[in-house]
Amino acid sequence: MSRFLYFFYLLAMNHSLFQGPYRVLVGAALFGILICCGCQPSLEIAPVSGTITYEGRPLPGATITTQPMTKEGSQDPGPGSFGKTDADGHYTLELVSPARQGAIVGTHRVTISRSSATKSTGDAWSGDAYRGDDRGWPERYTNGSLTLEVPAGGRTDADFKLTAK
Repeated sequence: MSRFLYFFYLLAMNHSLFQGPYRVLVGAALFGILICCGCQPSLEIAPVSGTITYEGRPLPGATITTQPMTKEGSQDPGPGSFGKTDADGHYTLELVSPARQGAIVGTHRVTISRSSATKSTGDAWSGDAYRGDDRGWPERYTNGSLTLEVPAGGRTDADFKLTAK
């Protein structure tokens, strides 16, 4: 992208329309665009999938969100990822932006919450494992204390075995 803009800059500077007072203005604008395009860091993204179980059973309809933790010397760790479990508790992470499968390589904070569909499926739960509301859902799964390590090659074993206690 930067080479294209540089080529456009050289072409524009030699065009008769950009001779005289407009030359400086167009040059400054194109230089600013070149600088901004070069500032965006490339994101190292890897595929991530796994299974979430609760009390030994698959947790269908759960939402998992991840947020990369800031690395030393960086203020912006990049976009987070999210996923939703299927009937077997399996999920695949997808970046929030740009929309594509995977997660940023590195350590992430994780939250896992039940969906309203999961809460209303009373036959899938019994006793303390299901109470029909979030009182039975441990806070440690929604406060970001869980972590996930995403290696450069990705992983298919990002499993979370959750318990009521």
